[in-house]
Amino acid sequence: MDTQDKKINRSMMIGWLIIVAVLVVAYFGEYLKGVRSGTYMLVFYLVTIVPALFCLYLYYRDRASHNLRYYIAFGYSIMYVFVLLTGSTTMVFTYIFPLLSLLVLYHQPKLVLAMGILSLLANIVYDIRLYAEGNITLANSKDIEIQMALIILCFAFLYVASRMYDSIQRKNNEYLQEIEAKNRKIQTVTLEAISTIANIIDAKDEYTQGHSRRVAEYATLLASKLGYSDDEVEKVRYIALMHDIGKIGIPDSVLKKPDRLTDEEYEIMKHHVDIGDRILHEYTVITDLFKGAKYHHERYDGKGYTEGLKGEEIPEIARIICLADSYDAMTSSRVYRPRMTKQQAIDELRRNSGTQFDPAMTEVFIQALNEMEETEEEGI
Repeated sequence: MDTQDKKINRSMMIGWLIIVAVLVVAYFGEYLKGVRSGTYMLVFYLVTIVPALFCLYLYYRDRASHNLRYYIAFGYSIMYVFVLLTGSTTMVFTYIFPLLSLLVLYHQPKLVLAMGILSLLANIVYDIRLYAEGNITLANSKDIEIQMALIILCFAFLYVASRMYDSIQRKNNEYLQEIEAKNRKIQTVTLEAISTIANIIDAKDEYTQGHSRRVAEYATLLASKLGYSDDEVEKVRYIALMHDIGKIGIPDSVLKKPDRLTDEEYEIMKHHVDIGDRILHEYTVITDLFKGAKYHHERYDGKGYTEGLKGEEIPEIARIICLADSYDAMTSSRVYRPRMTKQQAIDELRRNSGTQFDPAMTEVFIQALNEMEETEEEGI
């Protein structure tokens, strides 16, 4: 809604300022020709420029103000009525149409109706004045009749058009909201399905239960700290949850081995990234889902597997997951080694910054971990 209000206010403000500039130049020309007096020009500038500057001030204070359009319409009306009542031709009434076109474009039927009534009343007052001064007779009344007919017809059709456009826009908004609600439901179901798959993967190895969920939490923590949007952070969560899906294809004798792996077994374990890539590569609901599974064991110095990518050749999501995965592995217990403390794991991250890990991301991740700890301590 704020975006739409900004568009309306910006367009109305720009349109009004253009008209003000045109009128100021035109009437100054009349002043130079002696058609307008100095007193008239002073009043003209007051009713033309002052309301415009005031609304411009309000615009820069709050560009998304819903009420600003009404202030603009009111300020424009002051200028319009003055010019209409003091104009030298009956065609002055056409000055209202530029603003009306914007009101129709942004489907503001109430403002169109209000401006129409105001314009009609101002023109009636103008015609009464002309009649009282004897400037309207049966011989020249045709122009006035055409003028009134044009005003009534134009405003009537513009009001109808604005109402129709407003109705269409409202239906479109309702339709978009329905689609958004369905998308949120699909995302929820997708996350539940992915979480279930991640739990199945972790359940294969009793020593890594909850690993995928924790990696996802660390990855989203880092992504948020890197300035990702909410939607991008959720996407990181999905990809991180599935980063180890390839372990489904690794034999239990290797995956569940309580001791350190032999070189041969380690080569078998490496294949989980290729298996994960094959499983996820054709999945299109979440773009780049396969990248976390395929590249999270690449190293920043190019000595990782399986493609030996180096530095920023490694997809950013994979560099994020690499940090989250390694930190959780270090702070989780294994049969062959005890878990590290948080500080020991952070020291290890720093020691491998620039070799295994992206150095810039490493510092951001460490900062995020420390801030998370401070927040947890404050909550105790």
